[in-house]
Amino acid sequence: MNSSELRYIELIKSRYPQLDLSKIEFNKTDGSYSDIAIVNNEVVFKFAKYDWSAIYLRNEADVIRFIQPFITALPLPDVELIQQNVTKRAYVKGSPLYRNVLLKLDYHTQDSVARQIAAFLSQLHSIPVKKAQYAKIGNSQINRTRDEWLVELETMQRKILPYCTDYVKEYLRQIIQPAIDNEEFFEFRPVLIHGDLSPNHILFDKESQRINGIIGFDNAGFGDPAYDLGMLLDHLGENFIKRIHKYYPISAEYLDRARFYAYISSFMWYRDVCDMITTRDFSRFQIQAKDRDIFPMGIAYHVPGGRPLKK
Repeated sequence: MNSSELRYIELIKSRYPQLDLSKIEFNKTDGSYSDIAIVNNEVVFKFAKYDWSAIYLRNEADVIRFIQPFITALPLPDVELIQQNVTKRAYVKGSPLYRNVLLKLDYHTQDSVARQIAAFLSQLHSIPVKKAQYAKIGNSQINRTRDEWLVELETMQRKILPYCTDYVKEYLRQIIQPAIDNEEFFEFRPVLIHGDLSPNHILFDKESQRINGIIGFDNAGFGDPAYDLGMLLDHLGENFIKRIHKYYPISAEYLDRARFYAYISSFMWYRDVCDMITTRDFSRFQIQAKDRDIFPMGIAYHVPGGRPLKK
């Protein structure tokens, strides 16, 4: 047990002396800005890794406290800010909604999961803006204006193109050129968004085959609703987004921005890696897992009205 873990344990003991610490697990890799301690699979503590990252914990606590009355589709954790850089919440049973797990579910269960996510997005994105502003909910950290995106895309290309083949350069051009050419592409009506709706923040209970909760609201705030959809599209694929669309209508412009966010996310990560190569600073390097619209291994194709194809 290292010094930071000992420090975290002492803090928990001082604030909650009655809490049984016989079983405590630490997770220092899943949180970009925080370390996580899980006590007896009952209580979760998050500790800001850096002085500047405490703002994400405070934001999560503030946003969840505000949106709780509006969200009935899915459970949300009760997050308590116990210090400026420490939060506490009840443990939520479930595993990340891995795409391989999702696609092995039967048709009706997949549809049920899509309906749950759609209901959550619909309720979150329709929260009255004035009420959120009155509660002093700010902009999501992921927000960018058109001008900011143009600068970001230019910077990204300058950094990564030296490492790209001609094929990849053209692949990237086909992604970003439509967004650059359309002056209205990045226009949207700000709503409350989750800001990081990746599968590891959607906790799925394999026993009940339902989503048990949504976590990870560090980047929540006012932003483009297409960003939430883009995160889902990036990891779960467009076929699943079509299921969500049955219960949460998605306009063509909304969908195209979501596709842009999904496509560009990998290249943004490559930009960060290029910075690491230049500075030789890999202290925050993490391998990323990117799913695409590919079936998990073990699933064979079926001919409509015929026999399953042999693997």
